[in-house]
Amino acid sequence: MDISESAAQRQLDAYNARDIDAFCEAYTPDVELINLLTGVVFCSGIDQMRERYGEQFERCRELHCEITKRIVCGNVVIDEEMVSGLVPGGRVHATAIYEIRDGLIARGWFVRE
Repeated sequence: MDISESAAQRQLDAYNARDIDAFCEAYTPDVELINLLTGVVFCSGIDQMRERYGEQFERCRELHCEITKRIVCGNVVIDEEMVSGLVPGGRVHATAIYEIRDGLIARGWFVRE
């Protein structure tokens, strides 16, 4: 597993464990998370990330993300995901694109079906 894939996998494992500290450790302090379709930055910086995802990890006790496809191309990782426990009784089909810098996720773009 190369450094880019390792960063993406580390954040996935922490997400599934709902471990906010380990999750945030996979990202740069100035991380940006962006809605791919609208261009809206929905999370800017590690403090916003900790608040947003920490609340989600507490609220969604059955949260689990399964990767159905992964593409690694240099410092970019693209994950097709099926996320359960986010919406009651359903799964969310999503795609995440991560830009890796120095072994950490610097930016992420997301789209949900």
